[in-house]
Amino acid sequence: MQKIEFLNILRQSLEGEIDPNEIEQNIRYYDQYIGNRPAEEEEKILKELGDPRLIAKSIIEADRAAKQKEKANDDYTYQNAYYGYQNQESGDNNNPRKGFKWYHKLALAASILCIIIIISVLGSIMFRILFTIGFPILIIVFLLLLFRKK
Repeated sequence: MQKIEFLNILRQSLEGEIDPNEIEQNIRYYDQYIGNRPAEEEEKILKELGDPRLIAKSIIEADRAAKQKEKANDDYTYQNAYYGYQNQESGDNNNPRKGFKWYHKLALAASILCIIIIISVLGSIMFRILFTIGFPILIIVFLLLLFRKK
């Protein structure tokens, strides 16, 4: 097989399957890849490349996969637009902590610290009340229970 025959079979196999511009790009690529070499080298390269129909099949499948991926991306963008989301390529669209700025985190930490301080202060007040008022009351109640039994 010669270069011209290879390129013709490749072109015929691709026609009607993919965009004409894509066909021309692929033909140019393989034309440049094979290049203008002596017959022996050209034959060796063509053997390494293999059957042009198989190459065409690979190109067609890759083109279909790219179109499906593009369609899926378009559907995803449409859904995001419909639901009010912005399509960002970062992949963190579902991260609920993404919107927190440093000052939000600082305010949250300060709030938690205030709650802990309030609980500690109230706990210490309750502890003081228990020992200043509650403990003597408990002693009185205990003594009353002791004297009642006798």
